[in-house]
Amino acid sequence: MRWTAVAVVAGCLAPLYAAPVAHAAPQAPRAPLAPRAPVARAAPQNCQPPAGNMTAQQIVQNGQPWAQQILNFGAAHERATGRGVKVAVVDSGVTPANPQLAGQVLKGEDVTKTGAADCLGHGTWVAGIIAAKRGVTPFTGVAPDAKIIPIKFAGQAQNVDSGLAAKGIDAAVRLNADIINVSTQSLGDDPRLRKSVENALAKGIVVVAAAGNIDPKNGKPAGLMYPSAYKGVISVGAVGQDGQVSTFSNQQTPVSVIAPGKDILTTSPDGNYAVAEQGTSFATPFVSGLAALILEAHPNLTAAQVRERIEGTAEGNKGAGSGYGMINPVEAITAVNVQRPGGQDAAGPPVRIAMADRPDPTTQKVALGIAGGALGAAVLVVAGGMLIPRGRKRGWRPGYVQSSNRGTDEPSEA
Repeated sequence: MRWTAVAVVAGCLAPLYAAPVAHAAPQAPRAPLAPRAPVARAAPQNCQPPAGNMTAQQIVQNGQPWAQQILNFGAAHERATGRGVKVAVVDSGVTPANPQLAGQVLKGEDVTKTGAADCLGHGTWVAGIIAAKRGVTPFTGVAPDAKIIPIKFAGQAQNVDSGLAAKGIDAAVRLNADIINVSTQSLGDDPRLRKSVENALAKGIVVVAAAGNIDPKNGKPAGLMYPSAYKGVISVGAVGQDGQVSTFSNQQTPVSVIAPGKDILTTSPDGNYAVAEQGTSFATPFVSGLAALILEAHPNLTAAQVRERIEGTAEGNKGAGSGYGMINPVEAITAVNVQRPGGQDAAGPPVRIAMADRPDPTTQKVALGIAGGALGAAVLVVAGGMLIPRGRKRGWRPGYVQSSNRGTDEPSEA
C-alpha cells in the first residue's frame, strides 16, 4: 500500500465542536436559504455553521488531496462513478452552496422541524466526501455521479435524541435510498434505532456507520457505539496517512473496515471548502461512496454482498480497530469471487454527531499533501519500500501516486 512518510502535525485535542443550539421554528417561512441552496428552508436564527477555510483556487494550485491519491480514485472512476445510486446522509442536513454539490442533492427530509439548512456543517462535509462532482477542482467525491438524499435529524452536535436518528433512517427508507450513511454515535442500544436499522437492512439498503470516537478529554475507550455495532451494518474506523488506526478511533465497536478520517478536504455550507474536523465521521462517507461505486458496477448485489465485497477486498487487518483493513476501491469494483478472509478483529441514550477537534490551520496544506523538498525525498524512499512489495496484492502499479512534494494528514471524528 502507498503511504506517504510525513511528520504528523502535533496539536492538542480540543473539545467537541458544538454549534449553537438550533431553536425550533415551526412557523418559519419555507423560503430558500440562498439561490444556490434550493433544498434548504429558512434556517433558525442562530444557524451558524463553520465557514470554509479553503478556496477553490487554493485546491487547484495544490492538487489532489491525499486521501484521493491513496484510494486511487482515478482508476476507480474509469470503472464506476456511482451513477444512478442514491445515498442518504442522515446527519445535520446538507446545504449545497458549493458548486461541486450543485445538482447533486435531491429532495430530503427534516425530522427536527427546525429547517433543512445545515447549522453544524457536518452533514455538508459528509455529503462532499461522498458525491462532490468532478470538473471544478482537483478534489472530487468518492462517487461523483451519485446523488445525495439529505436527512436532517440533528440541529446540535450533542444530546440529540436517538429516536430522531431512527426517524431519519426511516425517512431514508421512504425516500428510496440505496445506501444510508450514519456518521453519528450513540453509547446505548436504543430499540427504536435498532428497529429502524433492521428494517433498512431487510429492505436491501446498505447501512454504513461510524465506529465512533474516543473521548478526547479522558482518552478512555467509549465502549460499543450504535448503530455501527448492529449486525449487518458496515462499521468504519479511521486511519491517518501513516496507515495506522487513529488514536481517536473507537476500537471497542467491532470494525468492518478502515478509511481516511483526518485532515480530509471537503465542501462547506458557505460554498467554499473545509478541512473537516477529525473523526470516524469522515472515514464513513468514503465507505458509503465506495458502496455506491459497487452498486453501479454490480446493481444486482444485495446489501450483504456489498458489505462482503468491501470487506473481502480490503487490505488486511492492521491490528485492533482495523477490521478487514483499508478499503481498496479498484479491487472492490473489479474483483471476482470475493470472499472475506479468516477473521475480523474483535468482532435510548442520547446520540451525538461524532466530530473531533478543529484542525490546526497549518494542517490545511497538509491535507492537500504539500511538503518540502526533503519530505519529497523521504516520500520516494518510503513509498517505494512499502508500496512495491504490496503492489501485486493490491493491483496498483508503482508510480500511480505522484510522490512529488506532497504530504498528508490523518482522520477525525464520527
